[in-house]
Amino acid sequence: MAYPRKPFADMSVDEIQVWLKQTREYLQQKMQREQAYLDRRGAQGIRTPTDEVYQRDLELEADLLRFLDELEQNVSSGL
Repeated sequence: MAYPRKPFADMSVDEIQVWLKQTREYLQQKMQREQAYLDRRGAQGIRTPTDEVYQRDLELEADLLRFLDELEQNVSSGL
C-alpha cells in the first residue's frame, strides 16, 4: 500500500475504489496479526494492559472496516 495517498477530493472514482479495497485488505491483515498475537498470549496465560488496548484497537478497526464498506457502497452508487 502506497502512502501518502492523494486527497480524497482529487481522486477519481476508480482511484477511490482501489484505495478502499487495498485499505480494507491491509486493515484485515493487521487485525488478523493482532488477534493471533492476543491468542498466543492468552494461551500462555498472559494478559497485560497493552493486551487490553490491542483488544480495544481491534474493536475500533472492526468499526473502521464497516465504515469503509459503507463508503465503498456510496462511491459505487455515485453518491
